[in-house]
Amino acid sequence: MSVFGKMLDLLSRRERVQLALLFVAVLVMAFLEMVSVASVLPFLSVAADPGRIQSNEWLRWAFEGLGFTSTNGFLLALAGAALLALVLSNAWMAATHWAQLRFARGRSHGLSTRLLRHYLAQAYVFFLRRNSADLGKNILAEVDQVTSGVLLPALRFAAKAVVALAIVVLLVAFDPLLALLVTGVLGGAYAALYLYVRYRLARLGKERLAANTARYKAVIEAFGAIKDIKLLGREAALLARFTGPSKRYNACQATAAILGEMPRYLLEVLAFGGVLVIAIYLIMRGEGLQQTIPVLGLYAFAGYRLMPSLQQVFHSYTRLRFAAPALDHLHRELAQISAVPSAKLPSIHHFNGNHTAELPLSERLELEGITFTYPGAPKAALRDVTLAIEANSTVGIVGPTGSGKTTLVDIILGLLRPQAGEMRVDGVPLADANLRAWQNGLGYVPQHIYLTDDTIASNIAFGIPNAQIDREAVERAARIAKIHDFISQELPEGYGTVVGERGIRLSGGQRQRIGIARALYHDPAVLVFDEATSALDTDTEAAVMEAIQHLAGTKTILIIAHRMTTLRNCDVLHVLRGGRLVESSTYEGVATPVLAPVTSVGRRDEWVAAN
Repeated sequence: MSVFGKMLDLLSRRERVQLALLFVAVLVMAFLEMVSVASVLPFLSVAADPGRIQSNEWLRWAFEGLGFTSTNGFLLALAGAALLALVLSNAWMAATHWAQLRFARGRSHGLSTRLLRHYLAQAYVFFLRRNSADLGKNILAEVDQVTSGVLLPALRFAAKAVVALAIVVLLVAFDPLLALLVTGVLGGAYAALYLYVRYRLARLGKERLAANTARYKAVIEAFGAIKDIKLLGREAALLARFTGPSKRYNACQATAAILGEMPRYLLEVLAFGGVLVIAIYLIMRGEGLQQTIPVLGLYAFAGYRLMPSLQQVFHSYTRLRFAAPALDHLHRELAQISAVPSAKLPSIHHFNGNHTAELPLSERLELEGITFTYPGAPKAALRDVTLAIEANSTVGIVGPTGSGKTTLVDIILGLLRPQAGEMRVDGVPLADANLRAWQNGLGYVPQHIYLTDDTIASNIAFGIPNAQIDREAVERAARIAKIHDFISQELPEGYGTVVGERGIRLSGGQRQRIGIARALYHDPAVLVFDEATSALDTDTEAAVMEAIQHLAGTKTILIIAHRMTTLRNCDVLHVLRGGRLVESSTYEGVATPVLAPVTSVGRRDEWVAAN
């Protein structure tokens, strides 16, 4: 019941209504199954003893009421009725099974989409604490495990349990003592097996969950660092990291499957022996052959229909127990992220390349008393930072590693929310209500550009469906980024050229310029370059900086860089150290050592030369 309760928690109101309709279909299926089994008894009774037509009130009523004149004709009609009942029962059973599969797979899509939507709506800091392989595993593997290992078996468990109960009720109505004897033997056998496997299945389910997490991480890390792996010859080590969890995962799957199928072979023997026991019981009770054959036929056909249902009930139960840890994990995951306030996801149509920012920067961006501490960190990454950035100026943010540069930029981008202090755009405080409007006017170029295995046009218009890409905006952004000539003249398919996974077919400078073009695609008012040239050689960096300088004076540009020479053309430099703003000055006027820790402040040219 705990499993059913958690599963219901994952369903929407509409999905619960669909589930209720499925249960109605199951009740109809159970009734038809009971009718199909019962329809065999009149046929066998008349076949064994034609005199039953006159001695049995119901058979006589049917014979006379339907206008039959011959026993053979009536017998054929009974056979046809039994066959028709079986066909209708099987057809309805097939339709119900199809509806169950459609419902379960539909919920797999719904849960995966819901989980991904919840993840995407979380604040940026959420992803700093979570492993991407674990998130991907939850969306793809664990949702599928829950739907195929919990929801679908639960539907089949309920359906087959109702069918089995209907057949048992029919047998009890026919001969209570005999039916209870048969039910007790079969039920006892399944109960014994149930007690044997229940705890073992729960343990296997937990082992499978842990092993699945480990193998996902191994695969993601292997392909994410393939260049280092090939260079260092670490293929065997990465393979070993995958082999162990993969072996455990599949061993758990195999053991669970075996435990689910185990009763089938034992109980087939038990069922056949049961028919022999029934025959002996009837003979010892003094029943004649004419009375024994219909009863044996009824129980044989009932067993033929009952045994698969009982096996399906047991098999579904074992799958439920095995997949229960995955359901617990998914239920807990959705409960945790649903409890945290999340942003409303914007529509895809919002990023069509033609929108204008609702909160543009036209005068000044102000940060006052900004303090930020990462969750669980022992000290603040930023402490009481106050600065102002004039619109259409070029501003450099510099400091040694760990000084808080990227944290400051993430706050300006609205990805992190400070615990203290305020950020204002033209005097308007930045809050949840206008955050999306502010971000609409931002362009961001990170140190490492993520390129999808798609065309250059799709990578520049990142995340926009192909049918909605503004080709003119793509080309305009590429021209400003100084990469249009390379794309149009040197690539065989121009903007339709596929760049390969992570842009592996392009050089570092080309990837950076595509990143700049991506940031410029929707013509932002503010451009942020976060170590965007630190991985480039001097000549390539100079070319990229030249492309950036062409934008100076027309946009507000923020540049984080390690090399002081990269910031030569900035209007203002803000120097950070230890999470504090220690100086704001021009390139020539900066006096604070930026990168190397020094004991005294010397002349700027001395520490610039040293760095």
